[in-house]
Amino acid sequence: MFPSPKFRHSVILACSALLALPAAGIAQGRNTPDAATSSYAADTQIEVLGERLTEAEARKDAHDYIRKTGIIRNDDPVARWNVPICPRVIGLQDVYGRMVEDRLRGLAKRVGVEVTDAPCRPNIFISFVTDGNATARRVASRNPTLLNDVPQHARSELMDGNAPVRWWYATTLGTSDGVSVAPQISAAETLGSGSEPSGILLSVPGIRTFRSGVVQTQVIRSLQSATVIVDINRAHGLPLDSVADYAAMVALAELEPGTPPPNSLLGLFASGGTQARLTSFDISFLQGLYDIPAARAGWQQRRMLVARLVQDAEQAGRIVEKR
Repeated sequence: MFPSPKFRHSVILACSALLALPAAGIAQGRNTPDAATSSYAADTQIEVLGERLTEAEARKDAHDYIRKTGIIRNDDPVARWNVPICPRVIGLQDVYGRMVEDRLRGLAKRVGVEVTDAPCRPNIFISFVTDGNATARRVASRNPTLLNDVPQHARSELMDGNAPVRWWYATTLGTSDGVSVAPQISAAETLGSGSEPSGILLSVPGIRTFRSGVVQTQVIRSLQSATVIVDINRAHGLPLDSVADYAAMVALAELEPGTPPPNSLLGLFASGGTQARLTSFDISFLQGLYDIPAARAGWQQRRMLVARLVQDAEQAGRIVEKR
């Protein structure tokens, strides 16, 4: 699934290109491995967006942010981590690999995701490679079931596209009482390999729950694994901490590639992108994702996430009553 030792060696050499051009404002000492790890705690600040908006404008921006992440698909519940995560970074020298892993673990704890102490069985893989297309194709040929949750229309972009970072997930279904519907297989697998992950609530008949309430769904969706491939050649010139935070964000939430929100680190690789750090929108979104009830329909969760972004903006003093 991942690069051979010989291929990995070329990845390590290529990482010097990724680290060679740190972003403006990053301390000179960040070019050394020891500084890269020791400065982690001091470099976890986020980009606070200071523009003041009316409540209507803030709500519009929140709706736009949620829509462009692709987190809500039809009316199915969002998939998130309901088990502790265990990340593994591949293709970097140990000191840089630990830095990437530490940033992921730190972000996970900050937004409410449980993290397993190492050593542990990995369920998040972040692989730094010199050819993202070749790596994705190799995964698809060696173990096609790993891509069961990737819709057919997205597979060509995954294996033949030019994205600097590409990713996919495996998901599982369970009842709102915690009973697994289809152990060890993905949601898409229950519907058919490569099918669209839509209408899941209608595709799992006969599930019964023991809690009352008209707004609670019968099933919840959980992330079982996340795979992130970073193409070093395409990410050339960007600071490793920015790429690491980007990889961490897509590993913690079931996001869809596409046009990213302008007020998010997800625009790191977009033409004209200006965000090189996690923004206040990103943190509010992730914290909201892990605060909302899992057993709700997608349209309800969308409203909850929008309300969370607006609420956090108001508490931060970014909303004015009138203009």
